Amino acid sequence: MRRARIVHLVEALGLGGLERVVQGLARHADRRRFEVEVICAARSGALADEIQAAGTPVRTLGIASYFPADVLRAARSLRRAAPDVVHSHGHFAGVVGRAASVCAGVPAVVHHLHTIDTTLRPRHLRLERWLARATDRILCCSRAVERHAADVIRLPKRLLLTIHNGIDPAPPTGREAALDLLGRPAPPLVGCLGSLAPHKGQGVLLRACALLPPGLAPGTIVLIGEGPERQSLARIADEQRIGDRVLFLGARSDARTLLPGLDLVVVPSLDREGLGLAALEAMDAACPVVASRVGGLAEVVDDGRTGFLVPPDDPVALATAIRRVLERPDRGRGLGEAGRWRVEAEFRAATMARRVEEVYEEALHARRAA
Repeated sequence: MRRARIVHLVEALGLGGLERVVQGLARHADRRRFEVEVICAARSGALADEIQAAGTPVRTLGIASYFPADVLRAARSLRRAAPDVVHSHGHFAGVVGRAASVCAGVPAVVHHLHTIDTTLRPRHLRLERWLARATDRILCCSRAVERHAADVIRLPKRLLLTIHNGIDPAPPTGREAALDLLGRPAPPLVGCLGSLAPHKGQGVLLRACALLPPGLAPGTIVLIGEGPERQSLARIADEQRIGDRVLFLGARSDARTLLPGLDLVVVPSLDREGLGLAALEAMDAACPVVASRVGGLAEVVDDGRTGFLVPPDDPVALATAIRRVLERPDRGRGLGEAGRWRVEAEFRAATMARRVEEVYEEALHARRAA
């Protein structure tokens, strides 16, 4: 029996959540039934070598736009690849991939929404609605994203399906080893994992920590990630007189090995949070989580059981939640253990991959029957 050919089309393969999901889908693909390739429309990235080393080929097209010439170039590449299914991820790759799939005569097309993107302009939303006509299924990483797709983008509800993202088990790193990697900074350690971008809300975290009294405040605030807000965040830390307690680690491919050394992970996102892989990774390391009640984070963090949810952009509420965890280390450990069990039961990458592959088979069956 011939294996179905799957092409994942992404804009690039950086260290973000979307890219990690693509990596998980490639890693856990059922190779008896599917042959998988990843195509980067614009550029490669840090995960490309990891994906290739695990046995999935990666190609880069170097496309800079979705003007007709670039779409036709992508279509020629798809004709050579001869996929049975093109699975596009994110807006840019979704426009290029679906338009090129129509030109190339690809049998089935699946698109994946990984976030609640409030930056899309009306013309982008019109493109999404138009391309939905050429899409067999639109996958959403959370119910919040599915609601946004239906109510804001106004995509047909019959095309939408929520499949929660999943992650692989954490690398085997103990607390002492993680503390060594962190350089054993002053405890307690409060961490935040994510790009240093305005919508990620690290500035709210810094202001919240500055509100906490001595003895209940973090000894070190660990920011893992890189981005355009780094200098602004350093200024905020200095203004709040906590600059000596903030540790900027930059982007780290080994970020998950550091998490067991943290006493708490905060996800202070302001908006655009599709599901919250950082929260899942923290929970998998048995870290309690305090997160904003935005996007899909409420589908990950079980308020009061695996962590606490707070209103976004509210330093006072965030400080209160941080204090609730840090003043009772036993409570923090209990929240962390409950989080680890929840990830194991509901948010594994292998489970996500199986559900996505069922979508491929349904789409191919429907096209053959049509």
